Amino acid sequence: MNTRRLLGTLAAGLLVAVGARADDAGFYLGAGVGEARQHNDVFDGSDTSFRWLAGYSFSRYFAAEAGFIDTGTQKDTIGAFDVKTSSDGVFAAVLAKLPLGKVVAPYAKLGYVFYDATETVSNGGATSRESTDGDDLLFGGGIEFRIGECVRLRAEYENVDVPYADFEIYSAVFTYQF
Repeated sequence: MNTRRLLGTLAAGLLVAVGARADDAGFYLGAGVGEARQHNDVFDGSDTSFRWLAGYSFSRYFAAEAGFIDTGTQKDTIGAFDVKTSSDGVFAAVLAKLPLGKVVAPYAKLGYVFYDATETVSNGGATSRESTDGDDLLFGGGIEFRIGECVRLRAEYENVDVPYADFEIYSAVFTYQF
């Protein structure tokens, strides 16, 4: 391949990349509220969850974000025992979007979460508390609605692969892109 063709191909690729980057690219901040549910064979509890996040949208199709999530305290009664599990953590994830026009974009999400969890078991006057920390895979998806030039609203589902239980989070997330 001669030098002119190589330079022409590189220039065309650069123009396509710049055009893709300019379309919906930029930093964003967000907050969300939802329900966190943890369940296994014997435990089934849920509570309100909150999240704060910051991200960067590379184009209409790809974004990366990180944030903090507080999943509240899930409670259940197992026989004579009252069990409470509370957790929070930080996460980092990438989003792959498939815009359907200018307003709606379904997406898939894949990331990792680092969390702290506390389990409290009570029976009458006796209480036992155990704290752990860990890290696990986070995956999910949702649908994003563009409700203004810089404002997005998401309906989102996430699953965190914690040991011994399924941990699911359903959220409404508001983002503002700069």
